[in-house]
Amino acid sequence: MRVQVCCLAALLAPTFAHAENSLMALQRMAQASRQLTYEGIFVYRSADRMETSRIAHTWADGRDLERIEVLDDSPREMIRNGDETTSFFSNEKRLIVETRSTRHQFPALLPAGLSRLQDYYLIRPMGQGRVAGVDSRVIVLEPRDNLRYGHEFWLDTASGLLLRAAVLGGHGETLDSFSFTQVTIGGPLPRQALKPSFPTEGLQVQKVITTEIVPEDLGWVFHKNIPGFRRINAMKRQSGSGQPALHILFSDGVATISAFIEPRTNVGEAESSSPAVLSSMGALNVYHRQLNKYFLVVMGEVPVLALKQLGDGIEWIEK
Repeated sequence: MRVQVCCLAALLAPTFAHAENSLMALQRMAQASRQLTYEGIFVYRSADRMETSRIAHTWADGRDLERIEVLDDSPREMIRNGDETTSFFSNEKRLIVETRSTRHQFPALLPAGLSRLQDYYLIRPMGQGRVAGVDSRVIVLEPRDNLRYGHEFWLDTASGLLLRAAVLGGHGETLDSFSFTQVTIGGPLPRQALKPSFPTEGLQVQKVITTEIVPEDLGWVFHKNIPGFRRINAMKRQSGSGQPALHILFSDGVATISAFIEPRTNVGEAESSSPAVLSSMGALNVYHRQLNKYFLVVMGEVPVLALKQLGDGIEWIEK
């Protein structure tokens, strides 16, 4: 019996070693996306939609500085300076300034802490490849349950920067993807790379003030948490004179789920009991439901089953 156990351990050792090495590579990838200097053009594909963006990013004085410009359709631009994000929408001549926003934007798709990732995903190295002329290693995450999708990551073998990412459905099909088509890693950025190009006059400026909250202190209870997903943060978002909305963010280390809770005004009894609604675009699923005089939206790149489980378990208990 002891011989059989030893033989089994010897067979499994390479598998565990590959998983551990791949996990270390993913941790390096999470750090690289925030701390490296890079610029390039990437393409986002989801269902029938395709969008091309230009990105420039660097790290200075303990914070990341970033500019993303959407190159398709109407001009849109996002400037990040540490925890502050400024978004410009050309058609609306509107500027939205938000502090303490949560970053989950390609190529920064993973947080730094991934210690429990193997509890919910099987991590597989899938060989080598090239993206935008850069040598890459490929790592695939296969979900261990039906509450999350699979993921495919292409990492620069030299720097660890994420070059391509795809969300995979239950049959291995690509639901949506990000991919660099041009990228330069390292070195100083051009002088204008991080400067906004939008006008500074004639804009409607909208400031979003966020405050950390504890949902339970406000009466909101989540009865059906999803295994592996932990609460990352919870915020009250106040924009102008409107009613504040709550945003609660959950993550399993790869996938994220956002729950938005917003009060509804002048809602009659019939409207407050409207049926729940589901909508999808590529990997993104959205679950809407009304609860008394509140409107709940739960959304994320996870299967509908996960959204319904979380969304149906949200309850408000009057204090």
